[in-house]
Amino acid sequence: MSRRILILAFDALRPDMVTPALMPNLCAFADAGYRFPHSRSTFPTETRVNQSAMVTGCYPQRHGIVGNKFLDPVAAPGKLFNTGDETQLAEGDRRLGGKLVDVPVLGEILAQAGKTLAVLSAGTPGGCRMLSHKAEALGFFRLALHRPDASVPAASIAEAARRVGPIPPHEIPSLSWLTYASDTYLRYIEPELHPDVTVLWYCEPDNSYHYKGIGTEPNLRALRHLDAELGRILDWRERDGPGDALQVVTLSDHGQITVAAEGIGLADQMRAAGFSVGETVSDGADAALALSSAGGIYVRDRDPALIHRLLAWLQEQPWCGPVSTRDGEGALRHDQLLIDHRRAPDIGLVLASDDRANPQGSIGHTLQNAKYPVGGGLHGGLHPVELQTWLAVSGDSFRGGGRSALPCGLVDVLPTILTLLGMPVPPHVQGRVLREALAGEGYAEGEAVRGTATAEGAAGYRAHLAWSRVGTTPYLDRGWVERA
Repeated sequence: MSRRILILAFDALRPDMVTPALMPNLCAFADAGYRFPHSRSTFPTETRVNQSAMVTGCYPQRHGIVGNKFLDPVAAPGKLFNTGDETQLAEGDRRLGGKLVDVPVLGEILAQAGKTLAVLSAGTPGGCRMLSHKAEALGFFRLALHRPDASVPAASIAEAARRVGPIPPHEIPSLSWLTYASDTYLRYIEPELHPDVTVLWYCEPDNSYHYKGIGTEPNLRALRHLDAELGRILDWRERDGPGDALQVVTLSDHGQITVAAEGIGLADQMRAAGFSVGETVSDGADAALALSSAGGIYVRDRDPALIHRLLAWLQEQPWCGPVSTRDGEGALRHDQLLIDHRRAPDIGLVLASDDRANPQGSIGHTLQNAKYPVGGGLHGGLHPVELQTWLAVSGDSFRGGGRSALPCGLVDVLPTILTLLGMPVPPHVQGRVLREALAGEGYAEGEAVRGTATAEGAAGYRAHLAWSRVGTTPYLDRGWVERA
């Protein structure tokens, strides 16, 4: 029986919430399979950035999706390009001549080898497209529960709905959507399409973290329900499905920490300090903003003097966390954060975070420049909880009962999948094959190289970035600020 892959993505799942009491099926899966306790998100720790990392094996510096929102005057003239918007993504890719992503994605690579991909997402409609944005051209199945009208192929989408029923109304916590996603996989995708690789992207616990709070009872209900859906799929695999010949990868794209306060009103603060702020910088404004708790500032004409003035002002503000620029003068460098791309903001900015626990005991708080509820959850920055992700695998291609001591990340998923399918890894891929988990490899696990980058700025500001590297693949561990 040929190897096939099932990726189960649990959006925003914090590994510290995977406990035997709360998620017994996932715990048992990880104990019997192979677990990666040191798995890392990419920065910014946002969903579409990390979905792109997963399907390209590259960091933003190479794939080009540098944030959930960014400036690209060709893709979205006169406004920020919003990767969560299905319509904007489709139009932006058309405007860019099919070059929304700068490197080949998983679907393209599979198609070249005569293999197939199916994607179902209960997350944002743009996120579904990011997982398989060439599905129309390749004839692959892609269903966004938020946008069935933009899903393809139309005949397959209609048949899936006939078998499973209509998509239920969306609620938070999104329990019915978790069940619907699993039902569609078990009742249509698997028996009808039998894809070589399937991605099921579950919208929890991300939704309930954001809007109900991390560790609250609605969030715990979502986690229990998610675990039950995993149990259904694993039961099917063993009872009626292909058994261990189906390689199952469970993962999350980032963590979340608690929103500490209402938005800081960055645009108003900048205007009060004498900087003009616009939707873009093409209308003569000094700056344009693209951040919730992290992201950055685009500066008119990439003016070095203006960047320097803004940077010094930012570093004097108590809400300013790590900042970066292309040249790293008085700041961390974009390339250290792996975001040095033409679309990157001129000033990368992360708002301040800390390690305080919320009322439910979950570690981590962050400031925001958005409108999430205080006490809800947020992500995007460099807090270790935001950067730590879940990753565990099972199947006859993997060693059982193992745990890796090495760091790894979303960029390692694509090269590992290609290796399992007997396909070469393209030379542009930055991730590594997770050979420590592969059965029959006789792999001797090495050691990671670790280091810290430091940048000194204005008014006693000092930013730090802890990183790791395995072979040639880098990972980010933590970013923080100290003040004299």
